[in-house]
Amino acid sequence: MPDDIPLEGPARRMTVPSAAPQPSARATHAWQRNARLWDFHFGVALVVAELFVAFSHGPGLWVWLMNGWLLLSVPLYVAVGRPALHGDPENSRRAVAFCAGMAVLYTPAAILAQEASVAMVALAPLSYMLLDRLRAMAFLLVYNIAPLVGWTVLMWDDPGHLLRTVLIAVVVAGSSMAIGGWVESIVVQSTERAELIRRLDESRDELTRLSVAHGALLERERLAREIHDTLAQGFTSLVMLCQALEGELERNPEQARRYVDLMQRTARENLAESRSLVASLTPAQLDDSSLDEAVRRLGDRLAEELGIEVDVHVSGTPRELPPAVEVVALRASQEALSNIRKHAHATRVELSLAHTPQGLELTVRDNGRGFVPTSPGKGYGLPGMRARVSEIGGTTELTSAPGEGTRLTVRLTAASCPDAPALPAPLQETNR
Repeated sequence: MPDDIPLEGPARRMTVPSAAPQPSARATHAWQRNARLWDFHFGVALVVAELFVAFSHGPGLWVWLMNGWLLLSVPLYVAVGRPALHGDPENSRRAVAFCAGMAVLYTPAAILAQEASVAMVALAPLSYMLLDRLRAMAFLLVYNIAPLVGWTVLMWDDPGHLLRTVLIAVVVAGSSMAIGGWVESIVVQSTERAELIRRLDESRDELTRLSVAHGALLERERLAREIHDTLAQGFTSLVMLCQALEGELERNPEQARRYVDLMQRTARENLAESRSLVASLTPAQLDDSSLDEAVRRLGDRLAEELGIEVDVHVSGTPRELPPAVEVVALRASQEALSNIRKHAHATRVELSLAHTPQGLELTVRDNGRGFVPTSPGKGYGLPGMRARVSEIGGTTELTSAPGEGTRLTVRLTAASCPDAPALPAPLQETNR
């Protein structure tokens, strides 16, 4: 092997490390993301209730005792209520324990001092946020009816005061249930939206997985076509040249040397194609020459290998074309000539490349034995070529019959194809 052919190319980075997924704020409810706001709300409601009691009844031992008793709701909220509100929403035991404890602390204070009813501003929404509707309404009735019963017992001898107390209790109960119902509707809506977001995230992940899988499938198909149209055809040429060389070694040494030179050129081109394929670049034949020259070389190579007449015609005015058009035209030429080399047993081949205003028209005709185009075949070449052509909006026409040769026409439109053959979107990052 000559020294100027390196065996390996430079190492290339094939994957890009992806960032670790970050937890989404959408995974929690709005009130769970604002824990301090509800802590502040509960604290303000409790402080206002105690101030109302203190200023309404003045200093006194029973006032201090009542405020101290009501103040026990702070450790109850910290130890039981807050974890139930900002922790596991399904922890119903802790929620029920908090609401029951608040009933024990709140109702005596509300019976002895109606001003303590201000604490309902915090108890009503918390009850609906912690419990389901029926349990929340049950505790709200306890919060409102228990003080009302106590007031009735204490003030039965003052009908006017009792009537005013009942009206206050009714207003407080109605407003607390209205506010609580509104809070519950927000909770239900937030829960439904959280479930919807979860399902959307799952659907997005599944779509991403399917997109990557589809992209990998398209990439495998692309690589299969590239290997078939380049490396496999080159190896086929080498095998045929080796067979021809065996018969000429002793009989015609000069012809044998020509076969050896041709094998060396074919091997070099195959090596260049393999590197080009790994690097996902344009075909090696187009690196330093035009499409017209590459097609002419393919025709000359076929004539030299098979010893048959190959006429190459290039017509029209060449113009700049998207790389995808030139790649597909070259691959279609390679596939057509490879089929002639392997199957046609032709003595004459015509290869025509016409530059048209719309794009390119490639025609390959031979006088070989032909075949029935509608009969199913086991090869990959023609289906792969048709798929490659259709991907960029081109058309393929094949006519043949037993004993009458074969004619293949490929029409490529420059306006309908991309500027360059690209990898599928999910693979563009991982194949850099």
